[in-house]
Amino acid sequence: MRDTRGSGADDRRWRWWARGPGQGTGMMFAALRRWVGSLGFRGRESDRNEVLDAEELARWYSGLKLEERLEFSRQLAPRVRAGRTVRDTSTLPAVAVGRLVFEQDGPNGPIPLHHVKVELWDRDFGAPDDFLGEGFTDPDGGFSVRYDPEDAGVGDLPDLEVRFFEPQHTFRPDGQVVETWRRIGSEQGPDDHGGLHFDFGTLRLPYWEYDSTTPLARLLVTEEGTAPTAYAPGRAIAMLKAVAPVELIKRGHLLQGKLGQAPALEKIQADYPEALTVRMERESPGSTRTDAFFGERLLNGMFSSILDRDPEVPGDTKAFRLYYPWNAYEQDGVHCLPDVDVRLRLVEERLLPVRIILGMREPGATAPGSPVTRRSYTPADGGGWEAAKRMARVSATLDTELGNHLGQCHFNVEQYAIAAHRNLRRSPLRWLLMPHLREVVLINRSADGFLVGSTGYITRASALVERAVESRLLHLMGSYDWKGFEPAPPICEGHRYARAAGLFWKLLGEHVDAFFAEHGAAVEAEWREVRRFSDDLVAHSAPAFVCRYLRATVPGKAAPWFVRSERMDLDAKSVEPTPKAVSAVTWTDVPQPGEVEALKRLCRYVIYFATFRHAWANNLQWDDAGEVLYACLGLRWGKGGVLSTEADLDVAPSPEEATEMLWISWMLSKTNYGFLLANEESDVHPRFVELLRAHAAEFAALGLDVRTVSSRINI
Repeated sequence: MRDTRGSGADDRRWRWWARGPGQGTGMMFAALRRWVGSLGFRGRESDRNEVLDAEELARWYSGLKLEERLEFSRQLAPRVRAGRTVRDTSTLPAVAVGRLVFEQDGPNGPIPLHHVKVELWDRDFGAPDDFLGEGFTDPDGGFSVRYDPEDAGVGDLPDLEVRFFEPQHTFRPDGQVVETWRRIGSEQGPDDHGGLHFDFGTLRLPYWEYDSTTPLARLLVTEEGTAPTAYAPGRAIAMLKAVAPVELIKRGHLLQGKLGQAPALEKIQADYPEALTVRMERESPGSTRTDAFFGERLLNGMFSSILDRDPEVPGDTKAFRLYYPWNAYEQDGVHCLPDVDVRLRLVEERLLPVRIILGMREPGATAPGSPVTRRSYTPADGGGWEAAKRMARVSATLDTELGNHLGQCHFNVEQYAIAAHRNLRRSPLRWLLMPHLREVVLINRSADGFLVGSTGYITRASALVERAVESRLLHLMGSYDWKGFEPAPPICEGHRYARAAGLFWKLLGEHVDAFFAEHGAAVEAEWREVRRFSDDLVAHSAPAFVCRYLRATVPGKAAPWFVRSERMDLDAKSVEPTPKAVSAVTWTDVPQPGEVEALKRLCRYVIYFATFRHAWANNLQWDDAGEVLYACLGLRWGKGGVLSTEADLDVAPSPEEATEMLWISWMLSKTNYGFLLANEESDVHPRFVELLRAHAAEFAALGLDVRTVSSRINI
């Protein structure tokens, strides 16, 4: 059910009711007096017949807490509405018309801003403005608002202004939706307009625009501008609380470096809080460098990713492979980043590495596709094996940051956020999706200079130059699609990540099914919004990308070693002339058979990556990237070669990169606000919250405290 109690805009209209002429004013005051009296605000006997003036009434109302204003509205509105006749706006003598479009044109010209709320006001200098009327833009962006010029006040010709609003929502504990409106723009018309018709013309609103300078679906925010959204207030406090202690540590290290007294890596590590691997090494030296721990973190750490079967041992269900193709990208020549091919095997329910093949460039080689020498290492190689495992850990760390974390969660979810904000207003679909799409564009904008770009930490601390980081992200984004996605099943009993992912996916399916059971008919009634949402997604998604190896071995072939459930459909993409990564939900304004189920799958996919998947990749960063010598984004060639021991600090990150890495890992893992179960903004359906809470013990048994899963990506 929908509760359309208003916020700011409705408060202003209510003040107009209190002060201006028109139907219902006297009855409104009478109802107000009765309601105030029913709450016990009796006053003196002689005061009972006094009428509150409009200014005093407005001050009193604005001073109420939100819950008091909501209670006031619940009590007063039925009495006001019951005692007055609804105004027939069709008989009003004047009309204001216009058309609202996006600032940037599409391939076919202006893009209409449909279903935006439009309010017509009379601007008053030195006094509250007068509300004249309201309406909504139609599918082509057009609006028409009828009004009575006399509502501007006695002897006052209206100074016209149109104001635009987008919907916001919260959920009450019973699941009822409370809708409010947020102002997103305005346009002034003529002063002292005495006519009965005014055409505002075509108005362009810079609203959730795409950045045309990048091949990824990114939000355009100018250097001097601000994004069309904002962080929740509590997020800033959470950031300050988590980061302030380590911020001082990092600044101290950087200052020492500038003075030529850079601290040793051992001192840098000791100054930060104790990470998981540091604690384990203190309690049991060598425990985090074992083959068993290496396999455990690939299963259940922040590195958790798809494990394909080993194609070189067909039919062996216990043999697996991870491959990182770094030689395809330009490198800086300072850091060493070989191709890494890890072969693993299940032994007594433990995943163990059995061979690591490194495709090594010559030192200093920078060009993509440089000649490589393949070197194979096994546990029998002693120190060489340990060095190869370290190189594989570094490779997995970089791949996680660019893939599992930044690409698959942050930038992937951003493309859905932009398309949703541009198109979903009447559709109940926004009640399901918007809580999980808020704030992601803000944190991604921070990442543009902080993590990636010419001065980003990933660019400085890894072998990948800026162009290579951009290419890698484009390739990754070209491989993500909602269609057919489902978390891969666990490969063994100890695969806690996969089991937790499967449980979360199952519960998410129940939540989405229940939502569509309640609101599916309304979603279908507003299918045009779904069509435009889908169109934007497809048009702005990255070109579908399939590497040469997969193109040769997967499409049209059985390839039983290849895990398909988490990948886009390579068979379908390979036959499309110019395939895009993201598949369409619909191509029509009316749902066709199977398309509602497809939309449900898309919703499930988006929420999964904005919540569970991001939490797993992000919240474990301090555990898996909280020790510089254990894992980092890049190893340097060093004087004696890159495959040396951890004692060779010429290979390790510089002191500056080391302290930045620890600061980033702590900040990402420890800054959290907007938890699903806390539901601080009450924008997540309480049914989903209770569903997860009911299974908290099952998640805890799998190593996940579901209370730490955020409802959206904001860190």
